[in-house]
This record gives sequence, structure tokens and C-alpha cells, in this order.
Amino acid sequence: MNKIGFNKNIESLPSFDKFQSIVNQRVMFLKFFNQEVSCKLKFSKEEFKACRKQSLFNIFIKKIYSHLLYTDNSTNSFKLDIEKSIKINKFLKKTNKENDFKFKNFSFSNKNRVDINIAVSLIDILEESGCSLYLDGNKIFKNFVSNKIIKNNESKKIDVNSDSIDIVSEENSFRTKIFTFWEFINSKSLQIDEHIQKAISCINSSDFKQIYLVYPKNENFDKHIRIRTEGITCSEYEIKLIPYSLRSTLR
Repeated sequence: MNKIGFNKNIESLPSFDKFQSIVNQRVMFLKFFNQEVSCKLKFSKEEFKACRKQSLFNIFIKKIYSHLLYTDNSTNSFKLDIEKSIKINKFLKKTNKENDFKFKNFSFSNKNRVDINIAVSLIDILEESGCSLYLDGNKIFKNFVSNKIIKNNESKKIDVNSDSIDIVSEENSFRTKIFTFWEFINSKSLQIDEHIQKAISCINSSDFKQIYLVYPKNENFDKHIRIRTEGITCSEYEIKLIPYSLRSTLR
């Protein structure tokens, strides 16, 4: 499952490790969404609570509504330009027909402030694929891993490339290249010949002699695995399969 997300109220989310429940799966998705968007579009801890009872589609719609409507006690008002007003009204009519949830005067928090630009941006994201939103598993997993590595290795030089994460220690010339894969592998039945070949090619053609192939940690892959293989021209090298935990998304 390379794409994870939802099409209206139909959710396509992976079940593994601590993400067996739909609640945890939704939380993980929203955390991934947060890492891909600007601060204004991120979901708050308060909004995450909706994962217990609402679909991702409804959670996004609630967030849109929360930036359009005040509570009953509010006397504030705002003006919409014509283009945004048309876009919002079309979306509201569409979602009213597709959902039976009541959104009148809804607010996630009393601290919310109306910001129609946020609402419009979220509408654009959902309407790009017809009221659906799917994230690229390979992209979000690589971003998740690279963010963690950068945070935990401040003394080392980290280069995030299009298909890898490179770590170079300033204390010596030790170089590590990390390839990430959004695949739920089974340590007892590895089918990753293409990934191993990628590691071999990298070792033979570059200064990187330590290669980590990183996958999501799951119940069938929870320990490091060292790989010894033929076809490598140097004597000192390391290829290791790394299970990377996503449990921190639940904190």
C-alpha cells in the first residue's frame, strides 16, 4: 500500500505494529499530513481527539468549518471575496449532501480564529482528487526518517537527497547512506533483491561503504538484519536492514 489516505469516508490505511486500530491509523495519517504542510494547516492535539469517533474525511471537513463559523456567542463577522465565496459555497453544498454530520456552529476549540484562507487551502487539497486525500508512502516515510535523523545527529552532516539520506561524521570520513522504503517486509521471507542490488551498486561506485535499508517496523520485522552478499568489490562494507518505528506519531 504505497498510497495511504481516504476517498470520502472510505479509508485506506495500513494495519501494523501499534497501528492495528483505526484510531491509531488516523492519528498516524494526520501526523504525516502535519509534517508535509505549513504550520497554519496543521492539526492540533485538540483536533486529534476527533479520530476516536470521526472519519478522516469528516475531521478535515470539521477543520474547514471551524475556520468559517464562530460559536453562537460570537458577534464577529468577516467578508469573503467573490472567488473564495463561490469556492466555499460549492464545497459546503457538496459536503452537506455527502455527509449526515451536523456542522452548524461547530468549533474544535474556543481559541479558534476564523481564517478563510486556511479553509480554502484545505478545500483545494481535498478537491484536487475529488474529496479525497492520499499521501505517498515512500515520500512521507523518507521525510519522517530524515527529520528524526537530523534532530538526533546535530554534530553530523546530513544530506537529504532525492532517493537517499547521507550521514557524514565530522570527526572522521565515515559515510553512511540510507535508503528508505515504505514496504512492510517479513524477515522470514525477504523479497528485496532489487533493494540489495541498489546497495551493492552504491558500495561499488561511491565512498559510501555502510548502507542501511530502512523499512517500517512491524510484527514481522522488528530486528536489524545484516546482509552478506556477492558482487561487492571491497572487503570492508556493511549492508543492514533497519526496522524503523513509527510509534512516536502516537505521542
